Amino acid sequence: MPNYGFAIDLRKCIGCHACTIACKAEHEIPIGVNRCWVKTVEKGTFPDTRRFFFPVLCNQCDEAPCARICPTNALFKRRDGIVDLHGDACIGCRACMVACPYDQLFIDPNTHTAEKCNFCANRVENELLPACVSVCPTECRIFGDLDDPTSEVARIAQLEAVSVRKPEKGTIPKVFYIGADESVIRPEVAVRPFIYKEGQVLLRPLGSPAPDPARPGDARVDYDTPHANAWGFDMAIYLLTKGIATGTLLVSLLLPLVYGDRPPLTTIVGPAISLIFLIVTAIVLVVDLERPERFFYILIRPNWRSWMVWGAYFLTAQGALTALWLLAALSGSGVVLRIVFWPLVVIALLTTCYTGFLFAQGLARDLWQGPQSTIDLLAQAVVEGAAVLLLASAIPGLPADRGFAPALAGTLAIAMLVHLALILFENLLTPSPSRHHELATAAIRRGAFARLFWGGAVGIALVAVALAVATTTVPPLLATAAALALAGSFSWEYIWVAAGQSVPLS
Repeated sequence: MPNYGFAIDLRKCIGCHACTIACKAEHEIPIGVNRCWVKTVEKGTFPDTRRFFFPVLCNQCDEAPCARICPTNALFKRRDGIVDLHGDACIGCRACMVACPYDQLFIDPNTHTAEKCNFCANRVENELLPACVSVCPTECRIFGDLDDPTSEVARIAQLEAVSVRKPEKGTIPKVFYIGADESVIRPEVAVRPFIYKEGQVLLRPLGSPAPDPARPGDARVDYDTPHANAWGFDMAIYLLTKGIATGTLLVSLLLPLVYGDRPPLTTIVGPAISLIFLIVTAIVLVVDLERPERFFYILIRPNWRSWMVWGAYFLTAQGALTALWLLAALSGSGVVLRIVFWPLVVIALLTTCYTGFLFAQGLARDLWQGPQSTIDLLAQAVVEGAAVLLLASAIPGLPADRGFAPALAGTLAIAMLVHLALILFENLLTPSPSRHHELATAAIRRGAFARLFWGGAVGIALVAVALAVATTTVPPLLATAAALALAGSFSWEYIWVAAGQSVPLS
């Protein structure tokens, strides 16, 4: 069985875009999106300038992160090494887009499912070359079997000085470049004044290197195909609603063990709020899909390597156990409450923390890597849970023990300080492990997200802590502290999602 790969001799590429057009014609790719394209980078100042052309296409990785994160097995690796996609199984969750370090997946505006280059598998199966190879006027694209030592592409991969894109990601890409300048193969190197695309001038990505007027000869991107962020404001809403759902339940279950008493607020009101927000979270997740009518595919054809699948089952289990808890509490069945207690604590912790592992599967985004994100999600959930319970305790008519408010305020303050310590340590004190991470944190500290970070995620959160500590017995001020805590937490959740995707990948 062959193992197909590409070699591209950049010394021969003339930037004619014939490959892009041939791909669009072969696969009927709509305007505005591309399976493959040619990026252009310029260096130097007139008259001493150079222009580099860089054909971009799917790398058909041996360890494909898009296939690992896909919750429905829509993306799969064929026996010939090509990573292909079953459009009929795609739910349009866009997880594959945040997993691909090469920005090679997109949502087809016609089918509303994921789409990508597949080495023209339809042609390869009929012993034809991929369309882009057939039309290349300089024959800079070489396609063949990497496991066949007599093939040209295997000889090039073994004997030539070739480069691959982002080898540090461990995906084992199978597109090899000859003569690649660092400014084209590493997207974090070249500055991006703006991007020309199909007659438009588009703003540069927020986390890309900015031009320096003192160095006009620096490498700069002249042409590229920008990609919309896979996850946006909707994902921040999901983080907030899920944090409230899990945090309210955790605080309701665990804080009374420290407080020494279990008021009605934590027996019925808290779990009820948790169940409501859990349902809201499920609705947000379904509505956010490009193909929401297929949401159940994640349950009937699960890919157990994807944390999105585990999350769906954790959410379902927490909903079922919370409903059982409420039924037992309303019926006065203390035996059932004792039986359900610890399973409910465990599933709430799992539902809280799985999102950290899911975002870490977004291999393309360095800001989302590392265990600190999972710990921070737990701290934020506790903040949001305590805040919502404080707001609930201030509502007239709800069963609430006013003496429980100081315990909630203290919990909110401690969890918020832990959260602030984590985000400040990572974004201000810790050296960045990669240029990608450095650009993302720079956008947070002093770039496009700085005002929201310092004023919202940090400033508002500190005010909330001060109020919670200073006014533990004044319900209106505690409610204000709770509202500010939710605002500060949500500010960071939005920044984390947006800034993580602000650095260009191609």
